[in-house]
Amino acid sequence: MTTLASLAQSEDFAAWLHSLRSWAAKAHDGRPTWRKAAGQGLLSLAVPESQGGSGAGYEAACLAIEAVADESGLSGLSFAMSAQMWAVQEPLAVFGSCARHAGYLAGLIQGTQIGAFAATEYESGSDLLSLRTRAVALPDGRWRLNGAKTFVTNGPSADVFLVVARTADGSALTGLTAFAVERGTPGLAIGPAADKTGLRGAEIGSLHLTDCDVDESAALCGIGGGFAALMHAMRYERAFILAAPVGLMARALRHAVEHARSRSQFGAPLGSYDTMRQRLVRMHLSLNSAREVLLATARTADAGRLDHTRSSLTKLHVSTEFNRFCQELPDIYGGYAVLPETGVADLVAEAVASRYYSGTSDMQMKIVAEGLGL
Repeated sequence: MTTLASLAQSEDFAAWLHSLRSWAAKAHDGRPTWRKAAGQGLLSLAVPESQGGSGAGYEAACLAIEAVADESGLSGLSFAMSAQMWAVQEPLAVFGSCARHAGYLAGLIQGTQIGAFAATEYESGSDLLSLRTRAVALPDGRWRLNGAKTFVTNGPSADVFLVVARTADGSALTGLTAFAVERGTPGLAIGPAADKTGLRGAEIGSLHLTDCDVDESAALCGIGGGFAALMHAMRYERAFILAAPVGLMARALRHAVEHARSRSQFGAPLGSYDTMRQRLVRMHLSLNSAREVLLATARTADAGRLDHTRSSLTKLHVSTEFNRFCQELPDIYGGYAVLPETGVADLVAEAVASRYYSGTSDMQMKIVAEGLGL
């Protein structure tokens, strides 16, 4: 019997990954590219065959996302697709309990729909007890949502949103519900894409819900089950959202080595100087360390053993190595690092951002410490 781990290392998968790389090398930002990525099978990799996916697993998905980022350099597209895969598709695959949920999942992996996860608010990020978006039961059995969300990846273009709202006072364990809300639902106002540094091609925006009514069937895990859906989404997002930066690091290192070989100073190539060679070796070390931890975590998930401690450890480690990598990168180019064509400034901005989305590095430290019994 073929296991997920062996599938990710199979000749068939290697051939598919090679074709994906060839496609990605010519890809451009935009929704048509998103649909074409889905046509390549990228968005279906981690979804079980029983739910319309390819069932290739998490390691295969991480390898594919890394490859797309590496070949295309489209960091925003890779990040946005990853956000959908881990924070929207993953909870729908596990907790989707009705035909409507199955329809959303099918549309997402086929690329006919885009999904967004809406949990963060202006006054609450990781503090779930401060969540102000509320849903109240109506006499006809529907639920009325009021509140606002921010930092919603894919928000400006999404067709379906998983919105976390408070449905009861008290503990987040029983007081939260995740509702699937369709674009165009009366009372749902979608804000424009926010200006930002880095992650070009990824749209991030806000939502406002004003007397936005949804059926009870829109709730994942039922009413009061939102904490389970949220924690599941965060476990997989934290583990794998940084697969794309691994690809960006590989791309940047390749270009930096080429630059060090081709540019000369004082009559010799930059790469002949020990200071430059040491910087490139440290970058190579950061890249490989990040990749090995990421893929080891993916294999853990394929074996059904991914827990929150491992997930947070992975997010913390890869973001740390990404930032270390980018501390070295500007000095390879010197003054040329400020020129847009080198991509250095964008990559540095994305490294800084990686410390904060899906929970800050301090939050990941707290989770890992708790996993150690501290």
